[in-house]
Amino acid sequence: MYISCPCPPGTPSKTFEQESQPPRTLFLHQNSPWTMSGVVSNSLEGPDGGRPGWVAVLALWTRNLMVTGITKGLGIMLPILQIQLTSQMWIIGWIASLTTATSGFVAPFGGLVSRRFGAGYVMMTCGVMMSAAAIAGSFVENSLQLALLYTLLAGTAIGISNVVAKEAVGRCFTKNYATGNGIARTGSSVGLIVFAPLVQLFLDTYGWRGTMLLVGAITMHSVASGAVMVATRQPELDQSNAYQTLPQTEHTNSSSAHESTLRSHCGSLWKFVSKNFEVRLLLNSRYWLVAVISCCNIYAYLMWIVYFVSQAQSNGFTLEEAGSFVTIAGVANLFGTISQGPITDRGVMSSWTLVAVCLVMSSVSYLASSLLTSFWPMMTSAVLILFSDGVLSCQTDVLVKQVLGVELLAGAFGWIGLKVTLLLVALGFLPGLVYDLTGSYTAAFLLIGSVQAVPLVPLLILRYSQ
Repeated sequence: MYISCPCPPGTPSKTFEQESQPPRTLFLHQNSPWTMSGVVSNSLEGPDGGRPGWVAVLALWTRNLMVTGITKGLGIMLPILQIQLTSQMWIIGWIASLTTATSGFVAPFGGLVSRRFGAGYVMMTCGVMMSAAAIAGSFVENSLQLALLYTLLAGTAIGISNVVAKEAVGRCFTKNYATGNGIARTGSSVGLIVFAPLVQLFLDTYGWRGTMLLVGAITMHSVASGAVMVATRQPELDQSNAYQTLPQTEHTNSSSAHESTLRSHCGSLWKFVSKNFEVRLLLNSRYWLVAVISCCNIYAYLMWIVYFVSQAQSNGFTLEEAGSFVTIAGVANLFGTISQGPITDRGVMSSWTLVAVCLVMSSVSYLASSLLTSFWPMMTSAVLILFSDGVLSCQTDVLVKQVLGVELLAGAFGWIGLKVTLLLVALGFLPGLVYDLTGSYTAAFLLIGSVQAVPLVPLLILRYSQ
């Protein structure tokens, strides 16, 4: 937003920037965090984040809510889809896993499309794709059609939108990034609370086809949040670091044309890939350290989600008691997500200390849970695990920004997403295999607890090498 200076009647007004000689390093939202060039001014008018920051938080919150709804909805409809599509249960469950895998494989493209088209337009497109997957899914006749829709449309949209929205939030906030990120992540918790009974109500009232239509319509709210991002974006763009295309040689002289050999084209292609996919991160030791922290935490949490109920039952608890453990722990997860922001942003505790405390607390809880047979100790273990995950899921993003800087956020989030997917594909079966071989979840949860403790090593290296 520019401020017009008063001019005599009949004289064209000049902007503040045109009047200033020489130009100063003062920007009044000249470039939004989601410009097509991806360039952001270093100073924002008003409080930390300002209006663009909270719009980005709203977009990420809405995205998390809708992703939880579309995936949770599919999970609730598994039994009826198995009957209606005359398919086996593992095939329908495999569709959900394939959707998650696809989101990880496309994540490195998030930064590229955000810089090329702008985060607002990308979020709108992803919202349309997720909604289209659910709406079109109501017309399928077999599980293959449903798999193609959810994998190609929903999976791609989930992976791209995650990187784009998280980067937009990271670009806007400096002092209050943990708070903004924590608020945005509560969308997933709200989705778990809201969509489970809502989808069941839809199923009882309208059947599975009507339910998918309604879930798809609700998911269209992601388009509205993306439109708000577009409306907040300022029209003036800084093209100094804009998207670069491959060099063209149509109008060069003969000597330059002869230099356009295979080697030069390969060099240009490598520069294009390196710039837009942040390949240099793969050669950065600090990136690998924060990637280990993030990947291990996500892997341990997802394995707990998959195996905890079965492990609790093997320890002598009923299914209802196991369900109560998960419900109360889910509330603790929401509390951890919200509370971690003020703790670090207000200087009560540093991110490094908070992450270390939660890693130790969750690792011990993972290790102990397989040995607990009393109600309240098991409840305490579940609460500590999910509270720690609420904190760590936000604080690992904060560490990524602190260690790598804001300009590498999109690339870092994209490559970490890909690594998490590869880790789950390669080792997601391991706790189940350990249980099959030993007949007990003790060794399996010892493995999960050990994985959760691994990030303490890279965390200490990063902390004392800064």
